[in-house]
Amino acid sequence: MLSAPIALPDSPDFKRQITHVIYGHAYGGQIQQQGQLERYFAYYLEELDLLRKGISDDSWQTKCLAVKTCEDIFHVINVLRDNGESRRTVIRQLLSSRLPSENVTALDRSINLAIRLWLMVNTQEPMFEGLRHEANFVEWDDESTLRDYFQSLFPCARWQVTAQSSRLGPHFTAAFMRDVCGLKVEWTTSLHDHLRLDRRRKALRIFPYKCHLQALIDSHQSMIDREQLPIPYQVLIETKMSLDLLFPFWDDRTTALLAEEKQDFNDYGPFRAGGSLMLSDFDHWRDRLLELHEEIFQSPPVSWAQLWRDRRNPQQYWTFWVALMILVLTLLSTVTTIVQAWASLKALERVSIKT
Repeated sequence: MLSAPIALPDSPDFKRQITHVIYGHAYGGQIQQQGQLERYFAYYLEELDLLRKGISDDSWQTKCLAVKTCEDIFHVINVLRDNGESRRTVIRQLLSSRLPSENVTALDRSINLAIRLWLMVNTQEPMFEGLRHEANFVEWDDESTLRDYFQSLFPCARWQVTAQSSRLGPHFTAAFMRDVCGLKVEWTTSLHDHLRLDRRRKALRIFPYKCHLQALIDSHQSMIDREQLPIPYQVLIETKMSLDLLFPFWDDRTTALLAEEKQDFNDYGPFRAGGSLMLSDFDHWRDRLLELHEEIFQSPPVSWAQLWRDRRNPQQYWTFWVALMILVLTLLSTVTTIVQAWASLKALERVSIKT
């Protein structure tokens, strides 16, 4: 027997119901902000579709899933929100009143789904890691609380930087690094993968759901709400700061890159005036930004086109091209001299033959 898909709310304003649960009561009523969250809603529906993906229906997640409706998912999210200091074993017990199931896998799978929909972190079982190729999976175990689990996913930076080494130049943007340094920009649906750099492929993963981040920030302004959010509050702030840093809204190259990639997150504010140009402003993402700066931004161009576009050091830039021009002129002059000498010898040979 095929497992049924999770039923969406019958109400036509189901998006408002989702925002009410994910971001809070006040946020759920703002229609304009709902429009800004269209990409998140698309992700939400995609996650529900992925529950019924696999080689056969026996391998679908819905085959062993405790939640059956969106209301069940909302319940799991609320339980997780209210019990951030609890371990997964306790969460299972709290869920059993509404989701009576003796199957631990069914409850764990429902918890994973709720985390993915609520906080957009790809908490998943290893057997389903291939469902999202753009996101690495992570697992919550029975030994740590939900808050400790997220603290381990987003640790504070290991590396300290001095005031001088902390400064970032105005060219430290994703568009510049793509055009000049050969960086590949990829998009991920998991916040945990943000700023993850694949050195071998020179590929950087970016979490582009800025409106989702802003919605979480807006709906967790009070100290009580911040305590209810298992992700460190500063992680949300820094993630949005890093998007403003790498994709400045005033930069033409960035506008062209985002248009090419069909990303619209820079269409929505608010933006920090001037953005941050200091690594020391980042307590959680500093190590990944530092790796990006050292491995990609400081790497030399590898093609003539990249050399022409590289204006990081104007003095070095013009010195190189002037020297190259002198070298070309010198070579042309040498070739011209050789041709002239050859022509003179030929002329002498003709004169000698006539004589």
